[in-house]
Order: sequence, then C-alpha cells, then structure tokens
Amino acid sequence: MARAPARRPRALLSLAAVAALLLAAPRPGGAAGAPARWDVTFAVRITGGTGAPIAVRLALPPETEAQAIGDVAVTARGLKATVVREGPEPHVLLRGKLKGSRRVAVRYAVHRRRQLAAVPAVQPPAIPPAELVPFVRPSPVFQSRSILVREFLETNVSPLLDGAGPADVMRAIFQVTRGRLAWDRAGKTLTLDVIRSGKGKRIGIERAFTTFLRCARIPARLVEGLNLSSSTTRKRVFWTEVWAQGRWWPVSASQGWVGRTPKNYVELTRDGQRVLTVDGPARARYSVQAVREETQT
Repeated sequence: MARAPARRPRALLSLAAVAALLLAAPRPGGAAGAPARWDVTFAVRITGGTGAPIAVRLALPPETEAQAIGDVAVTARGLKATVVREGPEPHVLLRGKLKGSRRVAVRYAVHRRRQLAAVPAVQPPAIPPAELVPFVRPSPVFQSRSILVREFLETNVSPLLDGAGPADVMRAIFQVTRGRLAWDRAGKTLTLDVIRSGKGKRIGIERAFTTFLRCARIPARLVEGLNLSSSTTRKRVFWTEVWAQGRWWPVSASQGWVGRTPKNYVELTRDGQRVLTVDGPARARYSVQAVREETQT
C-alpha cells in the first residue's frame, strides 16, 4: 500500500467538499478570453544515418475547440516532407535516404484559447461504446488490473464512496491521487513505481491517475503537449482526459486543475503516442522555441 509522504500530508476532501467544488466551477460556455498567438519552431536533429531509407514523424497539434494552427513550413534539405493535417493524429512525415546527420525545422503559428467549462460528475458508463473500449482496458503502461492498483483504490477511494449514493467517482479518485502521490522532480515515471514510492514526476502521476480511472472503468487517456511558456528546451507537459457526456474533458492530477487547461498549453499527442518517432537506421532529438506574438481581439 502506498503511504503519504511525511513531508507533505494532505487531507482528503469529503464528498460534500467535492460537490462544492463542482458547483463552484465555471459554467459551460463561460467567457474564455481572447485567443493568444504563439510562433512555434521545432528544431529536429537527425543523426546516425547510414545511407539507408528513413522515415521521421513529428506530431502536429490537432485542431480542437481550444487550439488551431496556421500554415506549416518545413525546412528539410534532402528529405521529402509531407504535412498531414486531417484525422486525429496530424503530423509531418519526412522520408529519404540519409547519411550522417541533418537538421530540420518545422514552423507554425498556434492560436490558443483557454476553455472555461464545468466538468460534469463522472461515473463509469454501464457499457462503454466500442470506440471507448481501448481507453478502459489495461496496457503495458496503464496496468489497471494490477493488484497494487486495486488495493490503492479499495484502501483510499472506496471509503469516500461507500453509502454515499451516486457519486462523482472521477473527483474522488482525483482528490486521493492528489493527497497520496506527491510530485518530486526526481520521482518515478512508471505507474506501479509511483504507487509504491508515493511520489513521482508529473508524467508518472498522470499515468497513475489514468490507470486508476481505467481500473474504475472510466474511459481515460494520457495527453502530452507543450507548455509554451516553459524555459526548457522540449517544453513537455502532461495531463489526463476523461470521457463524460459525449466528450473528452481535461484534468490534471499532477497540477491540480479540472477542466481549465492553461492557455499556454498546446495538445500534441494522446494515449502514449510519441511526439517524434524514427523508422530506420537513425536517431532524432528535438528542441522547441515559442514566442508569443500578440493577443487578438
């Protein structure tokens, strides 16, 4: 059983307090503010080419209610670039024969609007639709059938729900995850390691949260994106999406927000898909530069 770190105890909220949080949340359709524009540049360095064919795939932000991107410009000397914007996984695909190393630049503008919407009470669907089954089943990353995961929920979440009637299961799991798993820069990243140690990096806490939700039969998926305001070179950030009332809702157990994705966050990939992949005898790394140009009215 995971223990709460002694250095940061947190009281678990009662269901009444959880309900109060729900009632205090902004209503759907509330003012979201003017969109912000960011100019984003991915600098990709490909190394180790042997002269054999390679394929490099870089994720692009999908079009959503909260974000849209402009034209995509690619500089990739000696490689054929294809920009795929349709479908749930837009991306840039680079193909060609590479010997040695190559630098590639992918540039686009992101228009980002913060969505202020109240996440409804989330309960497991009686029978998940076929398209949601992949988001409730276990996987090598989300081990929702693990005894350790079940014991964590039975010990910490079940007491909040017993005898309370219809409850917001997602928020109960959210508050327990916040209370029992502490963020640590040097923490673990894999779900079971995070539970055992009681602390993890942000990706580890979000993986654990996603796993808990799937164990409770709530469709959930991990999201990787960019924190455009970050000073780090890759600007990686992670959160979770849960399914309720016909749509996906953003929630972050590692940062403590529900339904209010920060305006400087841009979604890139979902459910463990990598931002950058290489097929062939080569390696690739990327860094990101983002400049906020203006605020539109």
